[in-house]
Amino acid sequence: MKLNFKWILAAGAGVLLALAAAPWTVSQKAQIDAIEKGVGASLNLRLAAHGRSVFAVLPRPHIRIYDVDLDYGGGAATVTASSLKVDLGFSGLFTGRLNFARVVLADATIAVDPARARLAGAAGAATAPWSAAPDEVEATNAKAVLKLSGGESRTIAEQCDARLDIGRASAPLSLIGHCVLPRLNNGESATQFALWVARSGDLRAGGESPIDLRVRGEDFQLKLDGGLALRPQPRFHGEVAGLAPSLRQAAGWFGLTVPLPGRYRDATVKGEASIDPGALSFSQLSLSIDGNVLEGAATMRLDTPRPQISATLAGAEVNLNPMFEETPAPSSNGQWSRDAFAPSDLAAADLDLRLSATRVRLGEFQADNAAVSAILRNGRLDLSIAGASAYSGQIHARAVIAGNGASLDIRGSASADRIDAAAFLWDMFRRQTLSGTANASISFETNGQSFYDLANHLDARGDFSVANGEVYGLDLDLAFRRMERQPLTAGVELRSGRTAFDQLSAKFNVIQGQAEIDDGVARGDGLALAFSGRAPVADRTLDLHAAATRVSPSPASGDKPPQIGFTLSGGWDDAVLAPDALGLIQRSDAAAPLLPKPARN
Repeated sequence: MKLNFKWILAAGAGVLLALAAAPWTVSQKAQIDAIEKGVGASLNLRLAAHGRSVFAVLPRPHIRIYDVDLDYGGGAATVTASSLKVDLGFSGLFTGRLNFARVVLADATIAVDPARARLAGAAGAATAPWSAAPDEVEATNAKAVLKLSGGESRTIAEQCDARLDIGRASAPLSLIGHCVLPRLNNGESATQFALWVARSGDLRAGGESPIDLRVRGEDFQLKLDGGLALRPQPRFHGEVAGLAPSLRQAAGWFGLTVPLPGRYRDATVKGEASIDPGALSFSQLSLSIDGNVLEGAATMRLDTPRPQISATLAGAEVNLNPMFEETPAPSSNGQWSRDAFAPSDLAAADLDLRLSATRVRLGEFQADNAAVSAILRNGRLDLSIAGASAYSGQIHARAVIAGNGASLDIRGSASADRIDAAAFLWDMFRRQTLSGTANASISFETNGQSFYDLANHLDARGDFSVANGEVYGLDLDLAFRRMERQPLTAGVELRSGRTAFDQLSAKFNVIQGQAEIDDGVARGDGLALAFSGRAPVADRTLDLHAAATRVSPSPASGDKPPQIGFTLSGGWDDAVLAPDALGLIQRSDAAAPLLPKPARN
């Protein structure tokens, strides 16, 4: 019994001597310096302490520092915690050296600056002295924050608890935890995550190890299964799969902004991927967004001042309507919408997107075998549709869009070759006014922050022609026949039936929303029509004047051919066709004498 007591006294004396020999056991400054040199160096962090520190032996030796700031990569990532606790190995009490067993961060706010992280890369992680790293790192009640441009911040995860088990070089490395992510509709989604590294020793030695990452929430999932290497720089290659209720929101969790409009709901992605510092590339990519299934390849570079995205995708049925679901409707109640557009994100990234679709739909417009490209550089978006088959013809269009807050500057051109006018007008306006084979071309430019502004500031010029068609709601043949017998009733017949023509054409010029229509002509069997007028685009009204003439194949000498004049005026949706009443009265034998006689000189 005495022998045991002696040994206990000897051990206690040894511990006291070790504590006296190690300055970090009695000096707060020494404690902070030791932690900064040990934990900070092993994890490639810079540590700054603003509070007091405490050393305790029980229940196990540890040092706790309050009000701690950690910095990685010169601000690429920062951590602010209420306390940093470092559990020490008992061997350190006898040697006077810190032996880190466990590191715990409490109430930590982890802030990531994507811009600095992209430029700094992650090379520091590959050169960190892993041999000095603690066996276990834990964070409790943590919060993850993204630093955005302009000094703003966005919380992307809260209530996070995570534990990183580093262990021996021959043992697997694991990271497990859970957190709460924001949902699409301002809700919360409890999410679990787990990372498993099969051969952590190979990673520490500069080799490669199989890894498996799983992130699973109520409506968000991510899976990485492949190989990871840390030297000479971190690199992953393998299979990546994920799903999210909103691709825009998911991109925001990683500090990225989707430059084109739309939420991109119900997004799923799967493919073979290579992930390097500042770069991500997909091959054999399968992508589903807003019900559109696309396949192809994509790359993304993040090591530039502005992310660069390029993709070549193909799909069978592509519906573009969801992209504009949050854009104000172009018009309501017969007027252009004055609701302002949302601020533009065109400067958020550079984009080179090539999309081919068996059928593409935008609003009621439909096209087949469409090749669509969207090229975004330095805040200017170049959109084009090349060679799309539509309405039995071909459609070509191009627009260049630049954003300035909520205002847009747009310029471009479009052409249509041999399209079915009746089908096109029905899809676009749900009205059957004209049939035939149409050709048209237009060049335009405008600017504004609402559809009304765009219409009011429109400058454009172009022409159109229609062959072998009919005008609905205009029966010139019947009106001429009725005018021969009862001229006053010809106006009634004018507003019914159809008028066939061989060729109809006109030119138009728009200056600040005021359209002038010139050189309008139509020719048919025994008929000739000339028309011109104005169409204020901003007001969605028109005022056309037309004169129809019956052309006889063998006119008598000196006879003046019959002619009917009429106007088409009013709103685009409810224009009224009215005959020239004075002209009809003058042709009536009964009514003409009632007109006032011209004054004699």
